[in-house]
Amino acid sequence: MTREPAVSVCVPTWNGAAHLTECLSSLLAQTWDDYEILLLDDGSADDTLEIAAGFRDARLTIHRNPHRLGLPGNWNRCLALARGRLLKFLFQDDSLAPTALQELVRALDRPSEPVLSFCRREIRHHAGLAAPVLGEAYTRYLEAFYSDLDDEVTGLDLVLAWTRAGRPLSTNVVGEPSFVLFRRDAARAVGGFDVRFAQLADWDLWLRLARRAPLAFVDQVLGVFRIHAQGESAKNFGRPRLQRDNALLLGKLSRAYGPLLAPAVRWKLRLACGNAGYHWLMESLAGVLKHRRAAVA
Repeated sequence: MTREPAVSVCVPTWNGAAHLTECLSSLLAQTWDDYEILLLDDGSADDTLEIAAGFRDARLTIHRNPHRLGLPGNWNRCLALARGRLLKFLFQDDSLAPTALQELVRALDRPSEPVLSFCRREIRHHAGLAAPVLGEAYTRYLEAFYSDLDDEVTGLDLVLAWTRAGRPLSTNVVGEPSFVLFRRDAARAVGGFDVRFAQLADWDLWLRLARRAPLAFVDQVLGVFRIHAQGESAKNFGRPRLQRDNALLLGKLSRAYGPLLAPAVRWKLRLACGNAGYHWLMESLAGVLKHRRAAVA
């Protein structure tokens, strides 16, 4: 039987030909070498599979889903197929610094046994975006978050920081899956990614994991998060389903963390949950009315 690798790096793809060569090349250049690569394609209609097949490396295994699973569904299939005790994603648009795996693995080797490690990354906006998806407000939130960090942060810290920093609880300050490494069995134990989310499935999982053990911070820029017009972040930006995501997330946080909070903070969280549900309802109704007016016209 083939020895299990320490790390499984999963590359979920869908029509990712434009940047896949850079993505996989950065992965194969890692200084940490005890890892497998699982590329799970979700029905690409471009040259994604042909490009992947051109990388003849024994660590790379290519899977094609028999039917479309969507983002969180494909991520969960990655979680099911991964053999490594540690799991990392690398999205088709992103790339890693050569020492990314090495540093993220090292951060988990602490007496506190963190469940997840994360790092800084460069956020690169490409031309053609109607508006910056992660703009100045997010940069301020992120820098304030980093400035308050030592080496680790707990889930309760993340929730309480919301009350101090004044940022929305839906703001994922830990970062995207490309810049996170986590313990596979812990993610499976909490149920993996919630497929009801359109955009916040990763942030929801990080917060559930952080309820169990601390998260370790690596204060280095270890990759590039690329935002472009064809990416999912740009496509979802400003859509009503993000209000639904926000309401769903806040409801889950209220149930998970509410008992740990002081009454005033617990009430604030419940109020935010109610407001998010209201905004989701109003945006949904506005969308229905707009559709009906267009149909009549």
